[in-house]
Amino acid sequence: MIDILIAVDGEYLAQQLKDGSLKPGSQSSPTNLGAWQSSDLYIAMITQNSFLANDQGGSELDVKANSGDTIRWTMTTFDNNADYTAFLYAGNFNPAQSITPLTYFNMHTSLYLPSGSDPTGPVQLYHNYTYVAQGTVIEPQNKIQYTLSFQLVNNANGQVIGYFNWDPFISVSA
Repeated sequence: MIDILIAVDGEYLAQQLKDGSLKPGSQSSPTNLGAWQSSDLYIAMITQNSFLANDQGGSELDVKANSGDTIRWTMTTFDNNADYTAFLYAGNFNPAQSITPLTYFNMHTSLYLPSGSDPTGPVQLYHNYTYVAQGTVIEPQNKIQYTLSFQLVNNANGQVIGYFNWDPFISVSA
């Protein structure tokens, strides 16, 4: 399993929408955030070091995968979805047959955290849900360019404030 964590600067996107620098897009036609340095303003991606094909922390993460590997993308905002929630709703792959169609689901996890303000105190069991997108690499020895689309929701009122996309890569080695 290759896990990719995507962090979105929800506050900055909301500000760009408010001042007219960006358009909110629509579900069928999301606003493209550009590539490389342009999309780096809004998005950071990381994964396990063993799957890196380039530096991590930018919006153009290139991961190394093998045919048959499952890739799971998880998205959050830099404030951990406190003010805005970001989640993936579509992925397009080139070549199209290089990966199975994405499945989307809420993944239930159990985790232990401190129960109060003392991080050295006893831990308590908490339950968490994370929305993920997942697909399995099919094509061997290929470079897959793909576009991920996400929604940004204002947590103060539940209103969708925009639809966005950008395009990272997957290098399939065997």
